[in-house]
Amino acid sequence: MIPLGVLARMMRDLGALLTLGHPLLEALGRLRLRARGHEARLLQVLEEHVRGGDSLGRALQDCPVPLVLKRAVQVGEETGALPQALQQTADLLESTEWRRMGVRSALAYPRLVMVAGLALVLVLALVLPPLFGGFPSPNQDLPPLTRMWIELRQWFSSPLVLILMAVGIVGIDALLAGRWGLDPWRMRLPVLGAWLRRQETVTCLEWLDYLLSRGLSLDEALRVSAKAASSPAFAGELECLAGEVAQGSTLAEATALRVFPSTAAWLISQAESREFPAGVLTRMARILQREVDLTVHRGLALIEPLALLALGALLGSLIMAYFLPLYQVIGTMT
Repeated sequence: MIPLGVLARMMRDLGALLTLGHPLLEALGRLRLRARGHEARLLQVLEEHVRGGDSLGRALQDCPVPLVLKRAVQVGEETGALPQALQQTADLLESTEWRRMGVRSALAYPRLVMVAGLALVLVLALVLPPLFGGFPSPNQDLPPLTRMWIELRQWFSSPLVLILMAVGIVGIDALLAGRWGLDPWRMRLPVLGAWLRRQETVTCLEWLDYLLSRGLSLDEALRVSAKAASSPAFAGELECLAGEVAQGSTLAEATALRVFPSTAAWLISQAESREFPAGVLTRMARILQREVDLTVHRGLALIEPLALLALGALLGSLIMAYFLPLYQVIGTMT
């Protein structure tokens, strides 16, 4: 699938050409001449459909693009303001892409620290047996710290333990990245899950504001906004919320409203009581985004010193456990 950033640029350029007065077919042709790869093929398909009499929204239905883009362009055509709709859609696609990139970059450092720490423990598991192999079994004559590391040496000597540790490294990285169907569990993590939920809520509010202002019903707007979510678990919860709304429930009454953070859920229910004034959900999203950015900066600022402290404690205890018996023997000899 074409990246959202590329689609955003395409929609923005197309909207600019339409604003300047170029017909839709001519504008698509101009864009295709300077496009490459998948983008050029997509524009060629759109151009063929439009030449055959289809509208842009109808032409997008058979293309491998996100549903939010298809529906956003379609409602823009229905309201008779396609150039403005394309510009707004481009802004939404771009902000969605930037937010996804921000999530990946923010999680990259914690994932690196976590995996590197577990990998260090795995290396120690391979180093400990020969390092403490000359010491006797734990007894009262050795310092407590040395006895602890000797017991760890015996534990690490098992191949099963080493295999489990390697699997644990891969599993934790997959959990933090949300791969292999682990996204629902990632969304339940104490700190990370709440932060990811806020990020997804910001994206949902922006798309909801646009779709509702274009005349879509609330349940359909929720279903379309779910397609913009990068988290399958969050998208599924939005689908459940849309189902409750479709059955006649208000957002304030819907049990699935817990998909949003508590403050955002209350603000959304208040906006619903006022029939969602234009722009109010976008303003909520910006406020929530500032809170999310502040939380990320604070969290990343704490990770590095905590990781250094943990590494120093681990290596320091290992060095002391190895040399304390030697000092003990020297003291006994003197």
